[in-house]
Amino acid sequence: MLKYLRMTGIAAISLATFTAFAEAKTKVTIGELDWPGSRAIEQVLKQVMETYLDADVGTIAAAQEALYEALDKGDGTVDIVADMWTDHLPQQMKNYVLPGGRQTIILNDTPYLGTEGIFVPTYVVEEHGVKALADLAKPEAAKLFDTDGNGKGELWAGAVGWESTNHTQVRGKTDGFDKTMEYTTVEQAVFLAQLKDAYENKKPIVFYYWTPEWIFAAYKLSKLEEPEFNGYTTEGAKGSERYNEKGCYTFYQPQERNDWLEASKISCGQPPTRVNIAHSKAFAERAPKVSQFLKQVKLDADVVNEWILAMEVEKKPVEEVAKAWIAANKATIEGEWLKGTQ
Repeated sequence: MLKYLRMTGIAAISLATFTAFAEAKTKVTIGELDWPGSRAIEQVLKQVMETYLDADVGTIAAAQEALYEALDKGDGTVDIVADMWTDHLPQQMKNYVLPGGRQTIILNDTPYLGTEGIFVPTYVVEEHGVKALADLAKPEAAKLFDTDGNGKGELWAGAVGWESTNHTQVRGKTDGFDKTMEYTTVEQAVFLAQLKDAYENKKPIVFYYWTPEWIFAAYKLSKLEEPEFNGYTTEGAKGSERYNEKGCYTFYQPQERNDWLEASKISCGQPPTRVNIAHSKAFAERAPKVSQFLKQVKLDADVVNEWILAMEVEKKPVEEVAKAWIAANKATIEGEWLKGTQ
C-alpha cells in the first residue's frame, strides 16, 4: 500500500508538473493569407516558435482587412500577420502603425522587398539588347515578341481583371509602345506554360510579374529598366512618405474616373514594396520574448522565391519546406532571429 501511495504521489506530481508546463506555453495565433509566399513564412515562424520559444501556435484564415482589425483589437484572435505588404496598405498603416495613429501594430525591423515590373528572360537582354521598357516602342525591338505575324509584339499584362493590366496600358501610352505592342490577358497558368516553352527554346517573351514568385528561382530573368521613382501624385497618396505632387506616378482606377487612361501617366518604375511581419502590441506585452523574435526576423525575397518553387513546382508540403530550411539555417535563426530571447 505504501509503495502504491508513493507511486500515486509521484504520478500526481508528474501530472501537475506536466499540466503547469502545458499551461505555461505561449498561445499564438497567426492570421493566414492565401498566397504561397505567406503560407511558407507562416510555417517557418510557426516551427521556430514551437521549437525554440515554447509556443502553442494555431492559425486562422480571414480577409486581410479583418486580420489587421483583429491585430488592432489585441484580444488574441489574431496575434501575427506574417506577410504584410505595408506599402499597399496606406490606410491600415495610418490607422494602426504610424505615429498619430493608434500604434497597435508592430512591424519587424527589416522588411523584405517585393517588386513589380515588366520582365524578359536575361538572354533577351544579352542577345538582343532590349534592356529598357522604352525599347518596346522601337519597331525592331517589338518585332522580336511578335508571335502571330501581325507586326506587333505581345506583352502579357496579367490576367483579365488584374490591376496590373491597367498599369501596363498607362505605361504603354506614356512610353509609346502602345503603338508597337499588344497586351495579352490569358490566365496565369496559360502564361506560365508559354514562359516555360519560350525559356526552353530561347524565344523572346516579355511580361508583367512580381516578386517573390517561383519563376525567379527557376529562370534567369531581368526587369526592364525605367526611370527612378520619385513619388505618387494622386489624392489617395497624400499623407504618405511617397506622395509628391510633382512625382512621376499618376494612376487612376477605371472606377475613379471615366477618363482614367487619359488622366494617368506613369513615367517611372514602381518602387519596391516593403513586406513586413506584423504583430499586435497587446501580444508583445503578453509575450515579450516572442515579440523580440518577430521584430528580429529578417527575410529575403530570393529565399521566399525558393520556398514557393519547392511548394508550387516541386509539390513539396509547406511543412517539409519549412523544416528543411530551418535545419539548414540554424546559425541565422539562433544567432540573429532569436538573439537575446533564449
